[in-house]
Amino acid sequence: MHGIEPDQIKTEVFVLPVAGSYEKEGSVSNSGRWVQWRYKAVEPPADSMPDLEIMHLVMLKLKELYQADISAPQREAITRLAWDYGSHVTADAVAKEINGYDLVTGKMMESFALLKDDGTTSSGCWIYCSMYSEAEGNKAKKRNPQDTHPKKIGLHADWSWCWPLNRRIIYNRASVDLDGIPWDSERPVVIFSPADKKWQGDVIDGGGLPINVADKGAKNLPFIMNAEGIGRLWGYSLVDGPLPEVYEPWESPLGKNLMSGTMNDPCTFIGKFMNERGTPDKYPYVGTTYRCTEHWQTGIMTRNLPWLVELVPEMYVEMSEELATEKSIERGDKVIVSTARGDIKAVAVITRRFQPLKVDGETIHQIGILWHWGYSGMAKGDSGNILTPHVGDANTTIPEYKTFLCNVRRA
Repeated sequence: MHGIEPDQIKTEVFVLPVAGSYEKEGSVSNSGRWVQWRYKAVEPPADSMPDLEIMHLVMLKLKELYQADISAPQREAITRLAWDYGSHVTADAVAKEINGYDLVTGKMMESFALLKDDGTTSSGCWIYCSMYSEAEGNKAKKRNPQDTHPKKIGLHADWSWCWPLNRRIIYNRASVDLDGIPWDSERPVVIFSPADKKWQGDVIDGGGLPINVADKGAKNLPFIMNAEGIGRLWGYSLVDGPLPEVYEPWESPLGKNLMSGTMNDPCTFIGKFMNERGTPDKYPYVGTTYRCTEHWQTGIMTRNLPWLVELVPEMYVEMSEELATEKSIERGDKVIVSTARGDIKAVAVITRRFQPLKVDGETIHQIGILWHWGYSGMAKGDSGNILTPHVGDANTTIPEYKTFLCNVRRA
């Protein structure tokens, strides 16, 4: 952390020369559940290497040290750990392990449904089981641009691989009736063929035949991850109640919740360290954080690439023309944005992308704050994280960085 003396900290930190994502091979997954293989574009600079290779070297050394020290605590956790990559590890070898093996035959596992708890099978993560196969190899490398669905509805099932089992649409049984006939005959996701009693289209969710075709007592209901097999209006596992409620953020410009009698979620995580709470009288504007196109990756990467630094040389914030006029701020002015947690200095970008909002008759202004700057790199600048509150949502503690109170003035 900037301003902290290293000799005052009792923790020793090692910074290792790790390659960037475009300097190594491996997989990337997205929120659509696609797993796609990325190839190395350029060699990493100097002594940098992929983190996988660094971990491999560290583990080989640990095994050597623990093997030599018979008095080391928990020694067998290291010495008996299967680490059979030889002198060099590859991302492809790890992908095979994540998929899993039939340890009796030595073949790749074809489905998570075949995994056993008797020690005869293995898998690093069951949802990725079938991503790799003996016949097709690494399916994440697939790049067939043709839509293989019989009705050409855009599944593109031979482009990369999708967990689980390359099923592109979860709960796809909900798209058919009890006989397996699609509700939408023009755009069917799955189609049951009575002649050969097989499904066509997407990989069927849950397996088996349609309810009216299956043996008596077989449910084969579409929502297989719910015990009852049907859709739910109630979320039984939510800590703040079974039905989502609309709450105001921890720092809100409004005096009341217009959608509910309760202002804030009572189950929200609120951090105690350096987390003062701002109020609208001192901080009348709404701040929100995001990344810009030129800094789509992490700050430590983007602030050290000369061509990106040339495109975006300074930390900036965005605001509406109306707010800029109200605060006498011109394009390119240096401004200070402040919250109850701290202040940052940035360049003002005045844009019509930001528009004032009318909420319950009150005008609400927003300020856009980028998060990629920091105290090191070729382009240095104040970090937007100085401003954000330490608040997490009730169920996942995902940070509430998209809405908080702030103020702005010319520097």
